[in-house]
Amino acid sequence: MTHTSPPFALFIHGPNDVIFALSDVLGFEMEMQALAVSVFEDGPSSMHVQALFETQAQAETCLAELDISGLEHFITQLPDEDWTAKSQAGLPPVEAGRFFVYGSHDADKIPPNMPYPIQINAGIAFGTGHHGTTKGCLLAFDELIQNETPKTVLDLGCGAGVLAIAAAKALDIPISASDIDDDAVMVTNENARLNGVSALIEAFQADGIAGTDTFDLIFANILAGPLIALAPDIARSLAPNGHVILSGLLDEQADTLIAAYQNQDLSLARRASLAGWTTLTMKK
Repeated sequence: MTHTSPPFALFIHGPNDVIFALSDVLGFEMEMQALAVSVFEDGPSSMHVQALFETQAQAETCLAELDISGLEHFITQLPDEDWTAKSQAGLPPVEAGRFFVYGSHDADKIPPNMPYPIQINAGIAFGTGHHGTTKGCLLAFDELIQNETPKTVLDLGCGAGVLAIAAAKALDIPISASDIDDDAVMVTNENARLNGVSALIEAFQADGIAGTDTFDLIFANILAGPLIALAPDIARSLAPNGHVILSGLLDEQADTLIAAYQNQDLSLARRASLAGWTTLTMKK
């Protein structure tokens, strides 16, 4: 699509958990989606989200549909420049163990002998590895596969497909990837193609975990509330001795999540914090 005039940007600033949830709504859940959504951590407990729209009217309509009472926000038109390239260039590569997440503009920055480079050029920065939750999942996965070799994997709430692609590259096995939103499935499929793993990734739309299949490994990088609600289904869908990597939760929410999964007879195998966000690995 060619944009004849600069887009209008909706900026919203607030606490981590609120902005994190808003970014998900803006990126995948609203009927009228933004052209691009970027999330930035600007302090230990605060973030801001930027959503781009073709017209001011679209930005204002979107704003009216959001519950942002008490949050600092404004709409402005961006300068007349190549905003897509500028937005992507503003996202530096992310190195997480043996994984390196980058945009096409940083292809020359892949470290020598990096085992698993992952190219992500989706307009939605949320879920591209540039957020502490996705990077935390990659680090947990990299540590897990030093000693374990999962044979069946599900990326639950796949978003842009970073974790599914990482698993396909590292394990070279078929990977299931699901999301409640059809657009996330489309983005995952496109990024799988970009990374040469389309034949290994089956992406599909699903609300939660459907079917009776079991998995040696489940990624669930969502939000604390849904993770608690999904605990029984995730535990049921884990194979014996299987692991689930949980993220999307603030440090202060971690103990509640651990208790919810321990109530499903899972044990804590790993806990790590990154930029105020906790990643948990639980074992069945």
